[in-house]
Amino acid sequence: MNIKEFKLGMMPTNAFLVWKDKEAILFDCGGANLSELENFIEENKILLKKVIFTHGHYDHIAGLIKLKEIYPNVEVYIGEEEKNFFIDSALSLSDYLAKVDFKYEDNYKTLKNGETIDEFLVIDTPGHTQGGKCFFHKESGILIAGDTMFKGSYGRYDLPTSDGKSLFASLKKLCDTLPADTKVYNGHSGMTTIGEEKDNLTRNGII
Repeated sequence: MNIKEFKLGMMPTNAFLVWKDKEAILFDCGGANLSELENFIEENKILLKKVIFTHGHYDHIAGLIKLKEIYPNVEVYIGEEEKNFFIDSALSLSDYLAKVDFKYEDNYKTLKNGETIDEFLVIDTPGHTQGGKCFFHKESGILIAGDTMFKGSYGRYDLPTSDGKSLFASLKKLCDTLPADTKVYNGHSGMTTIGEEKDNLTRNGII
């Protein structure tokens, strides 16, 4: 399993291209300037099959429409509870973050807790949003965490559908169920590990 980070969008937001045997998944797509991503895919003769969103905030989905223009056959996935973020600018924060009314009304599929997609286990981690998901690849020991868990921190819970109690419960679940050496790739900070964040969260009385 190979993984490469791309910084896309206004924040910037981390997007992760994950590939095996020349077939790839993109986790999150926070901006429409996709030239670096497109060049990498072309140069390495990779076939982009899916884009999977950890949650529906605009800084993670803003590049979706452009991505579909470039790769019209790519399959789109988002958590079942997050599907309205594609069409509601108040939920996605597109009106707040960029003064635009983002709407994606093309085809997509939804994901639920406990499902497996391309060897990644789907884990419900509500709190930053109501239906945020993390994705765990056991064989590679990696977690795609979105904005649930950062290096030394965690996602905001003062936004529409956010809830601090749920977020802290999600952080505890990740720390209690995943191996300590799991590498955590997240939405806005550098890579960390479950063990490091469990220590941080325990020390600060969060879990």
